[in-house]
Amino acid sequence: MVIFLLCKKKVQDVVQMMEMELGEGWILNSNYKEHLFTSSQRIFGCVVANQLKRQYTLISSTMDEKHNVSPKKKKCNSTTFQFGGVTLHREIIRKDIVKHPEEDSHDRMIRCANEALPAVCGIRAIWVTPSNRRKHIASSLLDAARRSFCKGMILNHTQLAFSQLTSLGKALISSYSKTTSILVYTTANINMD
Repeated sequence: MVIFLLCKKKVQDVVQMMEMELGEGWILNSNYKEHLFTSSQRIFGCVVANQLKRQYTLISSTMDEKHNVSPKKKKCNSTTFQFGGVTLHREIIRKDIVKHPEEDSHDRMIRCANEALPAVCGIRAIWVTPSNRRKHIASSLLDAARRSFCKGMILNHTQLAFSQLTSLGKALISSYSKTTSILVYTTANINMD
């Protein structure tokens, strides 16, 4: 019993860190399962999952639009230097920095289909320490949630629904599930039974 309480306390500590980045007060509820990614007695990531009643298919978001923006080049004054018989021609090309929309904001409005689908597992939050991102830790956490959420069966990638979707989260989910068809849910769709 002491180990269980210590684990719950550690999860609450990690969730406090998650809430600094993802927002306060919404991650944990009374009916959740969590997985921690640890190495050398340090926690590098956490996923919080809930049992769901229903989910919706993501129709679009402002992120879905393709932005084929190439940097604009401006030529500036060129300068010629001569050293003995060698002539050097220096030309400066300035590039305007063009940010992609997903870099500007992590919070974009999303639209969902009106028709609800039956659901199993909702990923309420997933978080990895900033210094350990892009090391497949989030994918490992999602794999652990899929393998252990339903006793005796492994969920398919496409059976996971996500809440509080950010543009970075959408990119992770699309890469992980290898599809742009993403399932989402609201906190009202959590099965509290």
